[in-house]
Amino acid sequence: MTKVKMAILIGSVILALFLSMIIWPFSLPISLFALWYFTKKKPEKKPRKYAMYASIISICGLIVSGAIVNSEDSPDSISQPETSDQVELSEEDIQEKEEKKQERKEQEEAQKQEEKERQEQEEQERKEKEAEEANPNKSNEAQAPTEPISVPSGQESVVINDNIPRFSNEDISSTEVYHRNGFLDSLGRVTVANAVVGVEIMPAEERGDIGHHEPTGWDQKRYEGIGAGGWLYNRSHLIGHQMTGNDDYANLMTGTRWFNMRMLEYENFVANYVETTENHVRYRVTPIFEGSNLVASGVYMEGFSIEDNGEGLMFNIYVPNIQPGIEINYTDGSSVALKESNTEDEVEEYTPPKQNSSNDSSEDIVTPTLDPEPEPEPTPDPEPVDGDVSSVDTNGNGTVTIAEAKAAGYSMPITDDHWLYRYMRDQDGDGMVGE
Repeated sequence: MTKVKMAILIGSVILALFLSMIIWPFSLPISLFALWYFTKKKPEKKPRKYAMYASIISICGLIVSGAIVNSEDSPDSISQPETSDQVELSEEDIQEKEEKKQERKEQEEAQKQEEKERQEQEEQERKEKEAEEANPNKSNEAQAPTEPISVPSGQESVVINDNIPRFSNEDISSTEVYHRNGFLDSLGRVTVANAVVGVEIMPAEERGDIGHHEPTGWDQKRYEGIGAGGWLYNRSHLIGHQMTGNDDYANLMTGTRWFNMRMLEYENFVANYVETTENHVRYRVTPIFEGSNLVASGVYMEGFSIEDNGEGLMFNIYVPNIQPGIEINYTDGSSVALKESNTEDEVEEYTPPKQNSSNDSSEDIVTPTLDPEPEPEPTPDPEPVDGDVSSVDTNGNGTVTIAEAKAAGYSMPITDDHWLYRYMRDQDGDGMVGE
C-alpha cells in the first residue's frame, strides 16, 4: 500500500511537472485532485505536501504560461519576428516621404519664383503701357529737340522742323479723342501732354477754380506794366482748358503772363479750327526744363489736323517762357525787374500760318509741301453803343457770363484791358476770363 501511494504521489508530481511544462491547463486539475485525495480521502502528510507543491507549481506555471501566451498573442509579439523588416520599411518610407517633401518644396519654390517673375513682367508691361499711354509718341521723341532755343528779337516763337510736327503716321491715323498728361517727374515737374482734340471732348462748362494749386517754381510777384493786375505768373495749361477741359495738376505749369498769351494764340487757333470744321487735331505740348530748374524755359507745341492731312492746321514751334522787362531765375522762380527795359514794349505778334500739305503714307514723319497763306484779319469784337452792357447781359443781373459774351459775338478770352472784363468773373485772378 505504501508503494502504491508513493507511485501515485510520484506520478502526480511528474505528471504535474510534465503537464505544467507542456499543458498547463491540465496539470493544475491533476495536482489539485492529488491534494484533495491525500487530504480528504487518504489523509497522509507527505503526499499531501507534494500534491500541494505540485498545485503551486501548476498554478505558477499556468500564470507564466498565460503571460507567455498573452505576450505571443499580442500584435507586438506576433509581429516581433518582422520588427527589423518593419523598421527598415519605416526608414524607407521616411526617406521616401522626405524626398517627396523636398521635391514638393522645390516645386513650390519654383512656382513662387515663376509667380514672382510673372508679376515683375506684368508690372514692367503695365509701366511700359502707362508710359506709352502718357506719351504715345515715344518712338519719335528722340527726333524732337530737348533743349531750349534762343528766340530772335522781334519773334514770339521759333519754327521747328519747317513747321512740320514730328508725329508718326500711327499718331495721326485715329480721330478718337483723348487727353493724356505725362507723369510728374521726381521734382514734381510736368512732362509731355498729348491729345486728340475734337468737339466731343471740348468742355461745355466754364473752367473751375485752379487758384489753390502752385506748380513748381511758383514764386508770384507783381510788376507794373504787365497787365492782369501786374501778376508775373499764370497757371499755364499745357493743353488749354478750352480744348479738353483738363485742369489736372499734371497739366498746369508756372508760366509768365506773356508766355501764357503766346500759347493762347495757338490754342485759339486750334479751338477755332475744330469748332469750325468739326475735324480733329493731334496736339502735343512738351515743356523743357534745364537741369533741375523748377520753371520751364519754354515749351514745344505741335498740332496737326487729321481729316485733311494737315492742310487746315499744322505747326511745330517753340515758345519761350519769358516776360519782357523781367529777369527770371528758372532755378526757383524768383524774379527781378530789369532797370534798362520798357515793360510796355511788346514784340511783334506772330500768327501761325495755315499750310497746304500732301503726305506720303510710306514715310513715318509727315512731309507736306509748304505753301503758306496769310491768315485773314480777325474781325474786331463788337462794341455796344455807349458801352451799354445790357446788349450782352441778357438776364440783366449785372454779370456777364462766358456764354453770354460768346452769344454776343465776343471771342475768348476776355482780358483785363477789354471793356467787358469788369462785368465778368475772373476766378483765378490772372486777368483773363474764358482762357
